[in-house]
Amino acid sequence: MSALNLAQSLDHFVVPVDDLIIAEEFYVRVFGGVITKRNGLNVRQRKRGAVPHTFIQIGGKRMGVYLQSEERAQPTSARGLPTYSFTTTPRGLEAVMKDLDELGARFDSPVKNPYPFADQCLFFTDPAANHYAVYTPTGATKNTNGANGRMSAVGYIELEAPDVNVSIEFYKNVLGFEPQSRSENGKQAMLKMASGQTLILTEAPFVSKGLVMSRKVPGPHIAFYVPAEKWSAALAHLDQIGIANGDRGAAKERRDGQGGTYMDDPAGYVIQFITDGME
Repeated sequence: MSALNLAQSLDHFVVPVDDLIIAEEFYVRVFGGVITKRNGLNVRQRKRGAVPHTFIQIGGKRMGVYLQSEERAQPTSARGLPTYSFTTTPRGLEAVMKDLDELGARFDSPVKNPYPFADQCLFFTDPAANHYAVYTPTGATKNTNGANGRMSAVGYIELEAPDVNVSIEFYKNVLGFEPQSRSENGKQAMLKMASGQTLILTEAPFVSKGLVMSRKVPGPHIAFYVPAEKWSAALAHLDQIGIANGDRGAAKERRDGQGGTYMDDPAGYVIQFITDGME
């Protein structure tokens, strides 16, 4: 069975933060986000072992923030790893810069054409040391998902890959992404998803995210969308190639239709497969 195009697109990501209130305020203001759900803040959820976390609607998709259990080192520059991104408009880019400046956040001047799919790209960090990019897509890669607000869609993602070759094989063979290019020194690779979104793998050690990262423990993860008609094939493919996977532990409350399956990538990230009707 081939993995080609099983995982269609980058659906959402969940990141660690050191202060939920500050993170919520930052994402609502800078990204134009809307808070949709808070978890782990009542007795029932805490008894189940739930870590406090919030989901926020941004660019037509949700993203999540999980409260860390340990401090992380502050970044030394606005650009770093991992980088999560959203697409926007020229007007949206200007508004983000204005808010970042007023908040005293770390950011660089917009970079022209940093990647083939990006026209203008702004790199910055949030208060919890997560790296972000907000960019205007080039004409050929404009996303038309109809999202309203300052952000128009989820963009590319750049991850650490202690062994780039091993990570390429994982994302090619397990998720079905297509390798596109490799840097001359071999330390960076770009892979394309069926949606046209890009995964960038950059050689670097995997650093602590401030809490346990495991497919068996609810927490930060990166979710990729699998079309409903390919869901059974995707699960069968994971079993066929021996990729351990499953839903989260008992601390994660579920309703019918929620869920997905989770697995560990070679670097240390937790990857989720999600399909229609799931959260």
